[in-house]
Amino acid sequence: MSSLRELQTTCYQAFAGTDSAALLPRVLDNGIAPEQRIEVYRNNFREIFRKTLAASYPVIERLVGAACLEGLASEYTRAHPSQCGDLQRFGAAFPAFLDRTYGDSRFRYLPDVAQLEWALEEIHIERDEQPMAISELGRFREDDYGNLVFSARRAVRLLRSRYPVLSIWHANQPGSTAQVDLDSGGENVAVTRRGNDLQMHLLDEAAFSLASNLARGARLEDAWQPGEPEPGRGDPGAVPDLALALQTVLGLGLFSGASATGTPPAAT
Repeated sequence: MSSLRELQTTCYQAFAGTDSAALLPRVLDNGIAPEQRIEVYRNNFREIFRKTLAASYPVIERLVGAACLEGLASEYTRAHPSQCGDLQRFGAAFPAFLDRTYGDSRFRYLPDVAQLEWALEEIHIERDEQPMAISELGRFREDDYGNLVFSARRAVRLLRSRYPVLSIWHANQPGSTAQVDLDSGGENVAVTRRGNDLQMHLLDEAAFSLASNLARGARLEDAWQPGEPEPGRGDPGAVPDLALALQTVLGLGLFSGASATGTPPAAT
């Protein structure tokens, strides 16, 4: 007699469509052929994971079509079988899967769109903290600003893309008739949640670079690396301003707090 784990493995292989030979002798006929019985479960198996991916990636489904997504879901399920009872986590590797599938084609923007959709999926169920208010900077001495280290909120994701992913997302919402030029350049997006409200914000390069470096734990002094102005965007002679970039990232609620490394905050 096989163990429960062996039986479960045999069932999974049959339902996933890879091998039903081992399960067939264990299935009673009872008026319906064993292979037909297995096919019922196999179809339910495929449909569950297809619907799960479609729920997590509605824009991808709209871009490639339902039939294509069904095929992708089948391939993805074989390549990345579910390792968790929580189906909401099933699509975590889908952006990387799309990159392997379309990375060298004219559809190479799809993985970045999928990353944006997965960011929305993640922060929807992520634990959250109260955003830090800009006024909280007043707790610190001006001389300590360079040593400030910020705590990133868990319900925040930062995405840099070579493509206009947020524009693509908006253009593929129900009722939208917008057209997107894929050659219009990349977009930097901050995905956030306030309560139950999911929000997406475009960031310029200076603010995005600052937010990304701060989220990795860099001191404010080290995190400010604005680089050169972006070609074709804004005033080419404009000099990135730290105060404005910091006001932007705090105003969007990307961080939950700050501390001055090695120096206590000023008394309030």
